[in-house]
Amino acid sequence: MSPTERQPRLLVAIASFGEKNIEFLKRIIRNYQGMSLTVDVVVFSDKPKDLGRDVKVIVGLPSSHPWSLPFAHKAYFAENVGSYDLFIYSEDDMEVTERNIRAFLQATTRLSSDEIAGFLRFEVDESGSRSLPEVHGVFHWKPDSVRHRGDYTIAEFTNEHAACYLLTQDQLRRAIASGGFLRKPEEGRHDMLCTAATDPYTRCGFRKVICISVLEDFLIHHLPNNYTGRFGLSLEEFKAQLQTLMDVWNGAHPASTLCEVETKFSRRRWSKIYYKEPDKELLDMIPTDLKSILSVGCGSGATERKLAERGASITALPLDSVIGAMAARFGIEMVYHNLHDGLKELEGRTFDCVLVADLLHLQPDHWEVLGKCAQLVAPGGVLVIRSPNFDYLPVWFRRSLGLGEMRKLRSFSEGGVTAFGMSTVKRQLGAMGFHVSAECWFNRPHFNNAPPPKLSGIRKYLGRLMAEDWVLQARKCGRGVQAKRSLKTVVKVPLEV
Repeated sequence: MSPTERQPRLLVAIASFGEKNIEFLKRIIRNYQGMSLTVDVVVFSDKPKDLGRDVKVIVGLPSSHPWSLPFAHKAYFAENVGSYDLFIYSEDDMEVTERNIRAFLQATTRLSSDEIAGFLRFEVDESGSRSLPEVHGVFHWKPDSVRHRGDYTIAEFTNEHAACYLLTQDQLRRAIASGGFLRKPEEGRHDMLCTAATDPYTRCGFRKVICISVLEDFLIHHLPNNYTGRFGLSLEEFKAQLQTLMDVWNGAHPASTLCEVETKFSRRRWSKIYYKEPDKELLDMIPTDLKSILSVGCGSGATERKLAERGASITALPLDSVIGAMAARFGIEMVYHNLHDGLKELEGRTFDCVLVADLLHLQPDHWEVLGKCAQLVAPGGVLVIRSPNFDYLPVWFRRSLGLGEMRKLRSFSEGGVTAFGMSTVKRQLGAMGFHVSAECWFNRPHFNNAPPPKLSGIRKYLGRLMAEDWVLQARKCGRGVQAKRSLKTVVKVPLEV
């Protein structure tokens, strides 16, 4: 920028609830005040804070809900839209740097009008290694979103949240005009905190894109580092995914997605997890002496790797071609296709075991998919299915009465879920020439590997009605194989945590 050019005017809005992050907040403010840009900082707080005379503190929550505070900045942005060139919103522990802002300005000149350059949080552990907490659970790259914009390569990641966003004046004006920006505090696909930070991308007609060719310029330090070791992907592994995206763009790797695996429920309930640690209950259902296993809906490959360590040859239909490349490093044969084309390509092959974990309920034609998977099981082989338990009593009760979101379980188009019980699956398998030889009802760990809630009182006597998940093993009858009538049933609903 030449000396005669005006420095951009930047309005920074920071949401700060309580005193927990006060030292981080002061550090962030000093960082902004040291920039070569013209910066005004406004802190939105639940109570007065002394942050110096150059920092405006606005006290008050938009609603009675304590998590509504992040929505408070929106009206202030709208009131001042003509006075600034750039607008940053962030939580009070996000260390945005001038490098981040300059990179955003440069990238914006190359992007399409409906694209906003987005950021990702990183954290640092005690050894100095960095990880990205947004890369967990159901969130993933869209393999077919890779594009070139001038000198930049961009792609879309499905987790829009990064506890901050940056908009130009034009982008803010368009967001306000869309009707999706100035709205009352509410939860959407994210919780209330995250909803306020993602509305420009989810409600205002824009798409958040990540500039993968210059990723370091768009990483922001989440100062508490409180997710390290709990969840998130290492930066090293994340950059390997970026290389796969580059290979997709260059034609050296396919761009495929198995199927839609994200439900339409709040917090994405019952969606398929991309980064799933192996469940003991699932591994116990797969005999250890099998020679060949097909995994339908493979994520990062942790379960498949465990099975390969037993000596089995693993083939997989991955959730997409980016996450599949991660699993392929473990020596897993990948079949990159959508679900129906992938199953079709495998026709004529058989496997000692076909594993379908947390996928069948996400299919509108679930019995057709089950039938095609069953055909791939060798005579005497096993089909292992894991599924959420839609007869789980709290769900069954609300579903039966049509209460709240559980109404969506009555229609796949509304919820993206086909609700069925184990007994229905067993009948279908019986008609296909299988007999169920083992079943297990259990509660898996919750988000961040937190243990399931403690069961007490009458709940501990309800057994499978209080189990959130089930897994079954069904053996295929065939030449020389007799159907067995014995059934091993295990109910593992933890009574203490």
